[in-house]
Amino acid sequence: MAETTNPPRGIAATCHVETAEGPVAMAETPGRGFAVLTRLPSGALGFRQLIKVVSMADVPLVRVTLDDGHVALVASGHPFYRLGMEPVPACRLAPGDLLETAFGYPDGYVPPDAARPCRGRATAVRAVEAAGTGTVLTGTVRETHALFLTAGVLCGE
Repeated sequence: MAETTNPPRGIAATCHVETAEGPVAMAETPGRGFAVLTRLPSGALGFRQLIKVVSMADVPLVRVTLDDGHVALVASGHPFYRLGMEPVPACRLAPGDLLETAFGYPDGYVPPDAARPCRGRATAVRAVEAAGTGTVLTGTVRETHALFLTAGVLCGE
């Protein structure tokens, strides 16, 4: 039987996650036990502790650019959640994919400074591109095993 390996997971050290203290770079999380924003099993937003953070070097990276201009630099196998809570590795995301977010607008809402309506509870992927190799960090989020990047999208721990 052929052995399969899962692609590496993790978030680049410079990428920020949402915590109870505000945005924090992943590089600052080891040994700190930050409470990170997550989606609870009930569907509500809440905070759970990020523990056991470890780093891995020389990991293939992917740059995910969102339609609002935010960028996430992650390991190629790091899971994001498409709308409907479908996990997908970063390297398999495609432009136009709708991702779960921490916030939402009523259907048809147009902010005063926007040219078009906002997208309810999703953020679209604008681009996905290889970004060389680098160091990433990953850990365990108690209960949910998912967290929100400061870019506003839900991804795996």
